[in-house]
Amino acid sequence: MTSEPQLYVIATPIGNLKDITLRALDILKNDIDLLFCEDTRVTGKLLAHYEIKIRLMSLHAHSSQKPLEKAIEMLRNGKNIGYASDCGTPAISDPGSRLVETVSAAGFRTTPLPGASAVTSIVSVCGFSGKQFIFSGFISKKPGRRINELTELQKFNGIIVLYESPHRIKKTLLAISEVFLNTDIVVGREISKKFEEIIRTNTRNIDALLDNLTEKGEFSIAIHNNP
Repeated sequence: MTSEPQLYVIATPIGNLKDITLRALDILKNDIDLLFCEDTRVTGKLLAHYEIKIRLMSLHAHSSQKPLEKAIEMLRNGKNIGYASDCGTPAISDPGSRLVETVSAAGFRTTPLPGASAVTSIVSVCGFSGKQFIFSGFISKKPGRRINELTELQKFNGIIVLYESPHRIKKTLLAISEVFLNTDIVVGREISKKFEEIIRTNTRNIDALLDNLTEKGEFSIAIHNNP
Protein backbone atom coordinates (compact mmCIF):
# COMPACT_ATOMS: atom_id res chain seq x y z
CA MET A 1 0.00 0.00 0.00
CA THR A 2 1.42 3.33 -1.04
CA SER A 3 1.66 6.18 1.47
CA GLU A 4 0.97 8.71 -1.28
CA PRO A 5 -2.37 10.49 -0.70
CA GLN A 6 -4.83 9.44 -3.34
CA LEU A 7 -8.42 9.10 -4.51
CA TYR A 8 -9.92 5.61 -4.43
CA VAL A 9 -12.71 5.05 -6.96
CA ILE A 10 -14.78 2.36 -5.27
CA ALA A 11 -17.24 0.00 -6.94
CA THR A 12 -20.21 -0.76 -4.67
CA PRO A 13 -23.00 -3.36 -4.98
CA ILE A 14 -25.67 -2.88 -7.65
CA GLY A 15 -28.14 -4.79 -5.50
CA ASN A 16 -26.95 -7.60 -3.28
CA LEU A 17 -24.85 -6.08 -0.49
CA LYS A 18 -22.46 -9.04 -0.63
CA ASP A 19 -21.31 -7.92 -4.08
CA ILE A 20 -18.45 -5.79 -2.79
CA THR A 21 -14.82 -6.86 -2.79
CA LEU A 22 -12.78 -7.67 0.31
CA ARG A 23 -10.22 -5.12 -0.88
CA ALA A 24 -12.85 -2.37 -1.02
CA LEU A 25 -14.06 -3.18 2.49
CA ASP A 26 -10.49 -3.19 3.81
CA ILE A 27 -9.67 0.19 2.31
CA LEU A 28 -12.99 1.70 3.41
CA LYS A 29 -12.32 0.56 6.98
CA ASN A 30 -8.67 1.49 7.23
CA ASP A 31 -7.45 3.95 4.61
CA ILE A 32 -10.06 6.58 3.69
CA ASP A 33 -10.48 9.82 5.62
CA LEU A 34 -13.36 11.29 3.59
CA LEU A 35 -15.75 9.48 1.25
CA PHE A 36 -17.58 11.41 -1.47
CA CYS A 37 -20.83 9.91 -2.72
CA GLU A 38 -23.90 10.72 -4.80
CA ASP A 39 -26.31 10.31 -1.88
CA THR A 40 -24.99 10.04 1.67
CA ARG A 41 -28.15 8.17 2.73
CA VAL A 42 -27.64 5.41 0.16
CA THR A 43 -23.93 4.99 0.85
CA GLY A 44 -24.58 5.31 4.58
CA LYS A 45 -26.76 2.20 4.51
CA LEU A 46 -23.98 0.18 2.87
CA LEU A 47 -21.40 1.37 5.39
CA ALA A 48 -23.74 0.69 8.31
CA HIS A 49 -24.28 -2.86 7.05
CA TYR A 50 -20.53 -3.49 7.31
CA GLU A 51 -20.14 -1.40 10.50
CA ILE A 52 -17.83 1.10 8.81
CA LYS A 53 -17.70 4.66 10.06
CA ILE A 54 -16.34 7.29 7.63
CA ARG A 55 -17.07 10.95 7.16
CA LEU A 56 -19.31 11.36 4.09
CA MET A 57 -19.69 14.32 1.73
CA SER A 58 -22.24 14.60 -1.06
CA LEU A 59 -21.07 15.03 -4.65
CA HIS A 60 -23.82 14.80 -7.25
CA ALA A 61 -24.64 16.17 -10.69
CA HIS A 62 -25.78 19.53 -9.31
CA SER A 63 -23.03 20.05 -6.73
CA SER A 64 -21.06 23.27 -6.63
CA GLN A 65 -17.27 23.39 -6.72
CA LYS A 66 -17.11 23.11 -2.93
CA PRO A 67 -16.78 19.27 -2.75
CA LEU A 68 -14.06 19.34 -5.41
CA GLU A 69 -12.16 22.02 -3.52
CA LYS A 70 -12.52 19.99 -0.33
CA ALA A 71 -11.11 16.93 -2.10
CA ILE A 72 -7.96 18.77 -3.16
CA GLU A 73 -7.58 20.27 0.31
CA MET A 74 -7.70 16.81 1.89
CA LEU A 75 -5.17 15.38 -0.55
CA ARG A 76 -2.78 18.28 -0.02
CA ASN A 77 -3.00 17.59 3.70
CA GLY A 78 -1.89 14.01 3.10
CA LYS A 79 -5.33 12.44 3.51
CA ASN A 80 -6.83 9.69 1.38
CA ILE A 81 -10.28 10.22 -0.10
CA GLY A 82 -12.74 7.94 -1.87
CA TYR A 83 -15.69 8.17 -4.21
CA ALA A 84 -18.66 5.79 -4.38
CA SER A 85 -21.71 6.20 -6.58
CA ASP A 86 -25.12 4.99 -5.41
CA CYS A 87 -24.37 1.60 -6.94
CA GLY A 88 -21.93 -0.08 -9.29
CA THR A 89 -18.66 1.20 -10.69
CA PRO A 90 -18.27 5.00 -10.33
CA ALA A 91 -17.65 7.58 -13.06
CA ILE A 92 -19.98 5.73 -15.46
CA SER A 93 -23.17 7.76 -15.92
CA ASP A 94 -22.54 9.58 -12.63
CA PRO A 95 -20.61 12.70 -11.44
CA GLY A 96 -17.56 10.76 -10.29
CA SER A 97 -15.73 11.69 -13.48
CA ARG A 98 -15.66 15.34 -12.33
CA LEU A 99 -13.82 14.35 -9.18
CA VAL A 100 -11.38 12.08 -11.03
CA GLU A 101 -10.61 14.84 -13.54
CA THR A 102 -10.05 17.43 -10.79
CA VAL A 103 -7.81 15.15 -8.72
CA SER A 104 -5.76 14.07 -11.75
CA ALA A 105 -5.31 17.65 -12.94
CA ALA A 106 -3.96 18.55 -9.48
CA GLY A 107 -1.31 15.85 -9.83
CA PHE A 108 -2.68 13.29 -7.41
CA ARG A 109 -3.06 9.58 -7.97
CA THR A 110 -6.40 7.88 -8.65
CA THR A 111 -6.74 4.17 -7.83
CA PRO A 112 -9.68 2.07 -9.08
CA LEU A 113 -11.17 -0.58 -6.80
CA PRO A 114 -12.96 -2.80 -9.36
CA GLY A 115 -16.23 -4.52 -8.62
CA ALA A 116 -19.90 -4.68 -9.53
CA SER A 117 -21.07 -3.03 -12.76
CA ALA A 118 -24.47 -3.26 -14.42
CA VAL A 119 -22.79 -2.81 -17.83
CA THR A 120 -20.55 -5.85 -17.60
CA SER A 121 -23.22 -7.84 -15.76
CA ILE A 122 -25.75 -7.58 -18.61
CA VAL A 123 -23.04 -8.23 -21.23
CA SER A 124 -21.90 -11.34 -19.35
CA VAL A 125 -25.35 -12.95 -19.46
CA CYS A 126 -26.67 -11.74 -22.82
CA GLY A 127 -24.98 -14.58 -24.72
CA PHE A 128 -24.39 -12.44 -27.80
CA SER A 129 -21.37 -13.32 -29.91
CA GLY A 130 -18.69 -10.75 -30.67
CA LYS A 131 -16.07 -9.00 -28.60
CA GLN A 132 -17.17 -5.39 -29.13
CA PHE A 133 -19.75 -3.53 -27.11
CA ILE A 134 -20.65 0.12 -26.64
CA PHE A 135 -22.25 1.70 -23.58
CA SER A 136 -24.62 4.63 -24.09
CA GLY A 137 -26.13 5.02 -20.62
CA PHE A 138 -29.54 6.69 -20.44
CA ILE A 139 -30.82 7.92 -23.79
CA SER A 140 -32.99 11.01 -24.24
CA LYS A 141 -36.41 11.39 -22.61
CA LYS A 142 -37.72 13.23 -25.69
CA PRO A 143 -39.32 10.92 -28.29
CA GLY A 144 -37.74 12.47 -31.39
CA ARG A 145 -34.29 12.74 -29.89
CA ARG A 146 -34.58 9.22 -28.48
CA ILE A 147 -35.19 7.83 -31.99
CA ASN A 148 -32.30 9.89 -33.36
CA GLU A 149 -29.90 8.61 -30.71
CA LEU A 150 -30.91 5.00 -31.33
CA THR A 151 -30.53 5.51 -35.09
CA GLU A 152 -27.01 6.79 -34.52
CA LEU A 153 -26.21 3.80 -32.29
CA GLN A 154 -27.41 1.50 -35.07
CA LYS A 155 -24.20 2.32 -36.95
CA PHE A 156 -22.23 0.34 -34.36
CA ASN A 157 -21.74 -3.32 -35.18
CA GLY A 158 -21.75 -5.19 -31.88
CA ILE A 159 -23.51 -5.19 -28.51
CA ILE A 160 -25.17 -1.93 -27.45
CA VAL A 161 -25.86 -1.45 -23.73
CA LEU A 162 -28.35 1.06 -22.34
CA TYR A 163 -29.70 1.92 -18.89
CA GLU A 164 -33.30 2.86 -18.26
CA SER A 165 -35.58 3.80 -15.37
CA PRO A 166 -38.86 2.00 -14.61
CA HIS A 167 -41.15 4.85 -15.68
CA ARG A 168 -39.53 5.13 -19.14
CA ILE A 169 -38.63 1.50 -19.86
CA LYS A 170 -41.65 0.70 -22.05
CA LYS A 171 -41.23 3.82 -24.20
CA THR A 172 -37.55 3.04 -24.68
CA LEU A 173 -38.18 -0.61 -25.59
CA LEU A 174 -40.83 0.44 -28.09
CA ALA A 175 -38.41 2.93 -29.65
CA ILE A 176 -35.73 0.22 -29.84
CA SER A 177 -38.16 -2.03 -31.71
CA GLU A 178 -38.85 0.76 -34.23
CA VAL A 179 -35.17 1.29 -35.00
CA PHE A 180 -33.71 -2.21 -34.57
CA LEU A 181 -35.90 -4.49 -36.67
CA ASN A 182 -35.77 -8.26 -36.07
CA THR A 183 -33.02 -7.82 -33.45
CA ASP A 184 -32.29 -9.93 -30.37
CA ILE A 185 -32.27 -8.03 -27.07
CA VAL A 186 -31.79 -8.94 -23.42
CA VAL A 187 -33.41 -6.90 -20.66
CA GLY A 188 -32.01 -7.12 -17.14
CA ARG A 189 -34.24 -5.96 -14.30
CA GLU A 190 -33.06 -5.60 -10.72
CA ILE A 191 -29.76 -7.38 -11.47
CA SER A 192 -28.37 -9.15 -8.35
CA LYS A 193 -31.45 -8.23 -6.29
CA LYS A 194 -34.22 -10.48 -4.92
CA PHE A 195 -36.55 -10.04 -7.90
CA GLU A 196 -33.89 -10.20 -10.61
CA GLU A 197 -35.12 -10.95 -14.13
CA ILE A 198 -33.11 -11.63 -17.29
CA ILE A 199 -35.53 -11.45 -20.22
CA ARG A 200 -34.52 -12.60 -23.71
CA THR A 201 -36.60 -11.67 -26.73
CA ASN A 202 -36.56 -10.26 -30.25
CA THR A 203 -37.83 -6.82 -31.22
CA ARG A 204 -40.46 -8.58 -33.38
CA ASN A 205 -42.04 -9.74 -30.11
CA ILE A 206 -41.85 -6.42 -28.29
CA ASP A 207 -45.63 -6.23 -27.69
CA ALA A 208 -45.61 -9.48 -25.72
CA LEU A 209 -42.69 -8.21 -23.63
CA LEU A 210 -44.39 -4.90 -22.88
CA ASP A 211 -47.62 -6.66 -21.86
CA ASN A 212 -45.80 -8.71 -19.20
CA LEU A 213 -43.05 -6.36 -18.07
CA THR A 214 -42.92 -5.28 -14.42
CA GLU A 215 -42.22 -1.55 -14.33
CA LYS A 216 -40.21 -1.60 -11.11
CA GLY A 217 -36.50 -1.39 -10.36
CA GLU A 218 -33.56 -0.45 -12.55
CA PHE A 219 -33.11 -1.80 -16.07
CA SER A 220 -30.15 -2.65 -18.28
CA ILE A 221 -30.67 -3.45 -21.96
CA ALA A 222 -28.33 -5.28 -24.34
CA ILE A 223 -29.03 -5.02 -28.07
CA HIS A 224 -27.34 -7.46 -30.47
CA ASN A 225 -26.78 -5.20 -33.45
CA ASN A 226 -25.15 -7.52 -35.95
CA PRO A 227 -26.41 -6.52 -39.42
